[in-house]
Amino acid sequence: MSMKMDETQVKHFIITERRKGTTIEELVFILHDNGVPDYEISNFLDLSIRYVEDVLSDG
Repeated sequence: MSMKMDETQVKHFIITERRKGTTIEELVFILHDNGVPDYEISNFLDLSIRYVEDVLSDG
């Protein structure tokens, strides 16, 4: 996942990972590590930007 993913790819990745049991917190880190901006992570996962920032600051 080192290349930039488009919106469709990100949504598919999230669905696939959730089916595998990946937690929301893990998804936040994975997406962040792969260059997805925090505000887009919050939109894709239907989370507040504050929550996303808090998860990332704890890591």
